[in-house]
Amino acid sequence: MKKYLLPISLTFIIVAFLLGFIEIDRTGTVNSDMENYLSYGVNNITTDLKNVKDLSKRDQDIICAISKGLVSKDIDNKIIPCLANQVDKRENDIEYEFKIKDDIYWSDGSKITPDDVVVFFKELLKIEDEKNIEALLDVYGAKEFKEGKTTFEKGVAITATDDKVIIRLNKKNDNFLDELTKPQYKLRKYLIMWGDMKNNYNKLIYSGDYVISSFNDDEIKFERNNYNSDNSLKSIKIVKDNSVELSMASFEIGQRDIVLDPPESELNKLDSEGKLITIPKNNGIYIYINSKNDTIPLQGRKFIYKNISNALENYKTSNSKEFELAEGSYFREDKQDLTKLQSRKVISNKEEEWNEPEVLTLLCKDNNDNRELCRCISSWFKENTDIVLKYSLVKEEEFEDQELKNRYDMILIENNANISNKKVFYNNFENYLSDSEKERIINLQSKDEKNAYDNIENKLFEEYRILPLVFYNQNIAFSKNVSNIKFDGNGNIDFSSIK
Repeated sequence: MKKYLLPISLTFIIVAFLLGFIEIDRTGTVNSDMENYLSYGVNNITTDLKNVKDLSKRDQDIICAISKGLVSKDIDNKIIPCLANQVDKRENDIEYEFKIKDDIYWSDGSKITPDDVVVFFKELLKIEDEKNIEALLDVYGAKEFKEGKTTFEKGVAITATDDKVIIRLNKKNDNFLDELTKPQYKLRKYLIMWGDMKNNYNKLIYSGDYVISSFNDDEIKFERNNYNSDNSLKSIKIVKDNSVELSMASFEIGQRDIVLDPPESELNKLDSEGKLITIPKNNGIYIYINSKNDTIPLQGRKFIYKNISNALENYKTSNSKEFELAEGSYFREDKQDLTKLQSRKVISNKEEEWNEPEVLTLLCKDNNDNRELCRCISSWFKENTDIVLKYSLVKEEEFEDQELKNRYDMILIENNANISNKKVFYNNFENYLSDSEKERIINLQSKDEKNAYDNIENKLFEEYRILPLVFYNQNIAFSKNVSNIKFDGNGNIDFSSIK
């Protein structure tokens, strides 16, 4: 045995000596992988991309990365060509003619044709929920086809020529092109297979800038579609993080390049380091004050709104990046209308006596933004009034319970404050409007009246029933490896902009 000890000892000494000259990379494959992929974290990865109904904005990002629509919308809400390089309107804006580009290709190298677009719209009408394709249901014969009353080929006014797609509507719809920019209208082949992306991603071909190269429960990888894109960004990796805090922790050690909506506590630090981009979003928060048969009279509703506005203004002084105060405007763009704002400020500042209750109650959906808003509003009332404000945060399905809503004094409502589509905006307030107001909105939508909603908006404000509070911003933390991040007009990441 002793004769083997000397050689073994010498070998050990030599190996130890040589290791002293070798620099060990303890980061493993992480840095190597990060050099190849732009990485960002999400809190969930869905395998079902067939319907957009339950998809978050980040789920929709996947569709936008690997699919393109006839038209798209840039960050300034300008509609721009995409698969179509020209759009012509005819017959009083009822008929649309889309001239398809001749240099666009699927990810397998085959050419994208007008027939491909027509087949996709047929599949979309079959599969997608009606409320997600209202614009497509405005096409002549589309609703009848979806209800099984006609065939697509004979009854639906979507046809193809050698280089064009022609769509004819039932009636004029000023928002038709704007609607076509949304993720559900991005061109996808074999749509039924998108319901199980985990097992089908490598069997599909894609119309977008990227293709999916791997897909599992924790990670999705994209590679550039060289047939249809010349983007400088070659690869993307979406990683499942259980929370935005985990995404930020990975960001700090160089394992994430982008973190969307980082925690409020990190915003000022990121901004001072030059690692933050802030972009206006259409998301608005509104307060519904339940008069409860005048148990909260007009002067009480004014008092409540004034104090909530003061609470949010005070909060914003130290959280300037999170949102923009509405200041009486129902749409961010209307903040330029100084005459309207001044008149509403005068109305709000008129103080009148009322019998203050000891307690006010507030209901809202349970999410991080609403938690923070409720906390700061409740604290303000405690410190500046004699009223205790109690709030309840509930899950989405519980929030839809109308009987529950009726028991609360106030309700926080999130709405899409897109000024170019007031029809959707006011329809989202349906549960809080009187029957006569609902009927008036329906009539206005059919008449296509210019500035049709102004009277309804003024009435809501003057009666202090549904009032604007804040417009949220999109905050993005980015690493030194990333520049020029943009979002499209629908709030989805424009991956083609990233360098």
